[in-house]
Amino acid sequence: MDATEIMQHVASAKLREARIMGDAYARTQAGLTPANFLLIVGAALLSLVAGATVIADLLPKITIGAIALFSSALTTIHAKLGCERYQAECRKMQSFYRGIAQDYENLGVHAGEDDLRKRLMQLNDQMSAAVKSSSVEPFAWAVRKADRAVPAVLGYAQETRSETP
Repeated sequence: MDATEIMQHVASAKLREARIMGDAYARTQAGLTPANFLLIVGAALLSLVAGATVIADLLPKITIGAIALFSSALTTIHAKLGCERYQAECRKMQSFYRGIAQDYENLGVHAGEDDLRKRLMQLNDQMSAAVKSSSVEPFAWAVRKADRAVPAVLGYAQETRSETP
């Protein structure tokens, strides 16, 4: 294998890794949707019900208080878990990985071994910096599913990720 083939193999592995991680972040986001719906919409609806029943005097005050308290608990859980920040970071990382996957895929259009080496090193540095700066990771189950779903790239054998289950 010459140097260009080795760099193409590395680029192929990085392309697959980027696709896996982009897909894993998307799966993580999708997995959070039901909980997010419950915590945000559920809290808002319970608050609405509590307010409406106070105005219409439909329920005993203790029941209204319990509904309002439960609504507040859902909102507090959402805030204390940092759900909004986590989901925003997941969206950012999903976008990053999808973009850098495209960059790795476009490496083939660069001419010459030196240009390929330089561009590959730049992309590897970008990927490393993004991983180091991210404060979140996708769920382990999402990474495993994405790993199974993303095929090998450019005909190279599928590489396995060393993620802990």
